[in-house]
Amino acid sequence: MVPRLRGAVSHDQVAALLSDLVAIPSVNPMHDQTTDPPFGEARVADYIEQYARSLGLEVTRQPVLPDRHNLLITLPGRTPNHGLLFECHMDTVPGWSGEPDPFDARVVDGRLYGRGACDVKGTLAAMLLALRLLVDRDLQPPRPVLLAATVDEEYQARGVRRLVEQGVAAESAVVGEPTGLTVVVAHMGCIRWRLAARGRSAHSSRTDLGVNAIDAMVDLLTGLRHASRSLLQERRHPLTGAPVLNICTIHGGVAANVIPEECIVEIDRRTIPGEDPLTVDAETRALVAQLAEKIDGVRFILDTPFIIDPPLDTAPDAPIVRAARHAAEAVLGRSSIGGVSFGTDAGTLTERGISTIVFGPGSIDEAHTRNESIALEEVARAAEILATLALADTTEGQPDPGRRP
Repeated sequence: MVPRLRGAVSHDQVAALLSDLVAIPSVNPMHDQTTDPPFGEARVADYIEQYARSLGLEVTRQPVLPDRHNLLITLPGRTPNHGLLFECHMDTVPGWSGEPDPFDARVVDGRLYGRGACDVKGTLAAMLLALRLLVDRDLQPPRPVLLAATVDEEYQARGVRRLVEQGVAAESAVVGEPTGLTVVVAHMGCIRWRLAARGRSAHSSRTDLGVNAIDAMVDLLTGLRHASRSLLQERRHPLTGAPVLNICTIHGGVAANVIPEECIVEIDRRTIPGEDPLTVDAETRALVAQLAEKIDGVRFILDTPFIIDPPLDTAPDAPIVRAARHAAEAVLGRSSIGGVSFGTDAGTLTERGISTIVFGPGSIDEAHTRNESIALEEVARAAEILATLALADTTEGQPDPGRRP
């Protein structure tokens, strides 16, 4: 008989653990290696390791970058076969300028506020509480459950890449991101490039002697926006919608009285399931080259992509999807599947043959915002769903509770 886990995790348990996680800054250093406030995941990794060891679980560290390690936490199963992977990143984006202390975790009207509460420490707390629930109730899953707390998702996803490079013994996986407890089976991927325009500097009073790289970049980007918009709207995926192209950063110029000789932008192209990254790269290069030909005196250089994250497209009837829906129905009395426009670590796992879904409490609309927050109720229910899923045979998708002998 399936254990009824609804109500097994309290709001107080969630608030205690999630407050601790939020209060420990784990901001992704990205381009900035300063240490005030503390950047990187090291301190939150130490906390998670101590928490897992207090449950008697095996913990190993997987070096990724200096002082930045993935944590691998193992709950043994009744058989040593490849099991279920819970993967969740530890890093967050920075707080906003002028924001109240973003690491001062506070609970107001059943919601916990603070940087990373929703993206994605709420789900990380749910995964840890799911393991606690199984240990405290002496419930052993049919196969091992591995929780991988990874680094660097918010920048170049080097944590999950190292995880798959080193080999991970998992047949199926749940990647933790805010999905409102929907079982997500499809999402976009992304490709990012840096594009430079090189002109010629001059005194701003002698525009005839210079070639303005910013003006040239504006002209090219205007053309790129119009050309890509009409091209991409012709492609659609039923769960993710159409691919999109955005210009997300721009840098250029040295002073207000100098014609700028260089302008650099970063391009973000969201890909849908079915699009090949090499084809998208070639297509984008052809568009840039075609537009650049119409602009005299400027050299445009499109670098090789610095990020290629694959999309997710898991079959709605895959065993992990069926098992997750059964678990949600057991706890919530309902379940749903869907797709999202954002990307996650799930695409990288599916490329290595691991059948993967994305699941977690909270809304992506809260991620990266001022006063980021998450409902304690959703985190508690997510923990119960994940614990129920861990007890399922994800090959057949049926619950298989196993009390330790």
